[in-house]
This record gives sequence, structure tokens and C-alpha cells, in this order.
Amino acid sequence: MKLSAISIAIVFAGVVGVASAAGQNKVMPQIKVQAAGISACTPPSDVPACANFHRWIRANFSEREIGMLFGASTAYPEYLTGGIDRLQRRYEAVVQEYLAAQQAASKASIAIK
Repeated sequence: MKLSAISIAIVFAGVVGVASAAGQNKVMPQIKVQAAGISACTPPSDVPACANFHRWIRANFSEREIGMLFGASTAYPEYLTGGIDRLQRRYEAVVQEYLAAQQAASKASIAIK
């Protein structure tokens, strides 16, 4: 009885293995993922709808700070001293300001209509 159960398990494993190997040649359909909202606008995005956000970033941060935020942050000495953490908190605050300004502008344009 044990021998036949083991034999059945081995045959079943072989069948499952052959069935899974047969599907290896199939190509999965390509999926394109797009970010929505402000997350789609983080540099180096060149989406035309993000131009205002990029102007906002350039008005509030120096080129060096933009490099630290969106480039290789480990290349900067501030990475070791905690300056990156402060800069990221400041960036989050600036993003919240931008979102609030955009929301206020959209409410104002709705009120005008």
C-alpha cells in the first residue's frame, strides 16, 4: 500500500512538472504601469502636465538639493550627517504646500464657473 502511494505521488509530481514546463515558452502580455497624481511628476519626468510642479521645485530647492533628492543621495556628504533626512522632510512639506495650492486653485476655478 505504501509503495503504491509513493508511486502515485512520484507519477503525479512528474505530470505536474511536465505541465508547468510546457507553459515556460509562453510570453506574458506586456503591462505598462503609470503613476498617478504628483508621484508621476518627480524628476526626471518630462510630462508636460508636470511643468508647474517642476517650477515649484526649482523655486524652493537649489540644484544641489534637487540632486540630493532625486539623484544618488549617497554621493553627498550630507548623507552621512543626516542632512538628507532634513531635506526629505522639507521636500514633503513643500509637496504638501503645492498640493494645497493646487487644490485651492481648482476650488477657486470651480467657484468662478
